Amino acid sequence: MPDDQFSRIFIRTDELGLIPYFPAPPVASGGGNGSYAFEHRAVDAGSLGSHTFDAHVLMLPVGQNPVRFWSRLNGRPVAGLIEPGRFRFLAHGDTLPTTWDSPLQGLFLTLPQALFAQALGESEDTRPIELISRLTPHEDRLLAHLLHAIQAYAMGQRLGGRLFEQSLLTAVAAHVSTTYGAGRRELLRGPSLPRWKHQRLRQFIQEHLSSDLNLNALAAVMNMSPYHLGRVFRATTGKTLWQFVLECRAKEAHRLIALHPNLPLSNIAEACGFESYSQFIAVFRKFYGQRPSEFRRSL
Repeated sequence: MPDDQFSRIFIRTDELGLIPYFPAPPVASGGGNGSYAFEHRAVDAGSLGSHTFDAHVLMLPVGQNPVRFWSRLNGRPVAGLIEPGRFRFLAHGDTLPTTWDSPLQGLFLTLPQALFAQALGESEDTRPIELISRLTPHEDRLLAHLLHAIQAYAMGQRLGGRLFEQSLLTAVAAHVSTTYGAGRRELLRGPSLPRWKHQRLRQFIQEHLSSDLNLNALAAVMNMSPYHLGRVFRATTGKTLWQFVLECRAKEAHRLIALHPNLPLSNIAEACGFESYSQFIAVFRKFYGQRPSEFRRSL
């Protein structure tokens, strides 16, 4: 089921201050709490007066037909087509009014500046990265894949849990910084994770399976940025960090079921750190091809 369907994306106007991006509720929404906001919107033809966002905003149209638009980005006229499958990006602080002549659907994602500092391993005192708006439609298959994954997460298909969500957002922030940054940024590099660091990370995960193993916490343990840790872990193991955590939790659940045949499965799910019983069932079935209850009956 989708997350609560209420507005999570807001704009600032001179006349009304902070107001919802659109008055009607979105088709689906997710995020919030200052980290990010996602909305799937279906809106009629219309217009918005001059407005700004408090965060960077990605828009990916998902309708069937192109829609004509007219805008003024910081006073400069911009016009053309809003094309399905082709992104538009508005940087934080830029101002525009806009008009569109037909109904449209789109996926919207806001990215606050703090997310970029976390993704790139920078302190809050670091000079914020400068991003440049790009309203002309452009294709980015990697970014589209990431945004659709965030959409699936927001719609309730939360197989990876919070670590998966954080990994997606970190990847989006890192990609956006290089795609829309004012000049190329040199990100942290490293082809692989040293063996001792890999062993340390595995040990920490195994010892804290029942805890909230979020990306920021794991990066702090390894003294690395979330983006760098995620990238070198995948280069080393061929799998993402959240996939590895799920695999560890599934293996521990498998071991506990075999070792404690009378222990309630809900207790095992909690002990292994699964966010919900439904996630426990889905992950266990992914790795072992059967539900936990089916495995227990086979013993």
